Amino acid sequence: MCGLGCCQRDEFEQCQDRMHLDCLFNILDEDLTVLAEDVMPDKDGNLAEFRRMVDEYEFSKDRSCAETGHYYLKRRGVEFTQYLTENGFGIIPVSRKHQLEYGCNVLNLGNGNILACHKEASRAIVKDPRFKGKVQLLDFASITAMYGGLHCSSQVVKRSAV
Repeated sequence: MCGLGCCQRDEFEQCQDRMHLDCLFNILDEDLTVLAEDVMPDKDGNLAEFRRMVDEYEFSKDRSCAETGHYYLKRRGVEFTQYLTENGFGIIPVSRKHQLEYGCNVLNLGNGNILACHKEASRAIVKDPRFKGKVQLLDFASITAMYGGLHCSSQVVKRSAV
């Protein structure tokens, strides 16, 4: 267990189309992500109007809180892009248009294998030299028409050895 946890907050936009984190951000590999570019600072470092903030929690056996158990608030209000960069993640930006079409809503199967349902966002991922995996593009239009993406429609399955 890494001992860290974070909570991403949308304080500035609060848009139904982007309320779930997997609709504007996803992890592609151990050190690479996709993120909607309009929540990122501009090239001059000015914060985005629709930026997201992060509260970071840390696990401690020595500290306890009635609300969070053994997790305590370590940092509050860190800009999301800054948080990702500080933790060693590269970011592949995705346009707002493509993000709204589920361009960030990919499913990471592990070992660099990604399922995606948006052609242009998939191209941006595979063209980025930091991405070393494979992307399988799926026709998911019948599901995205009902406001769901690949990651949205997945669930972790925990299996025990037979």
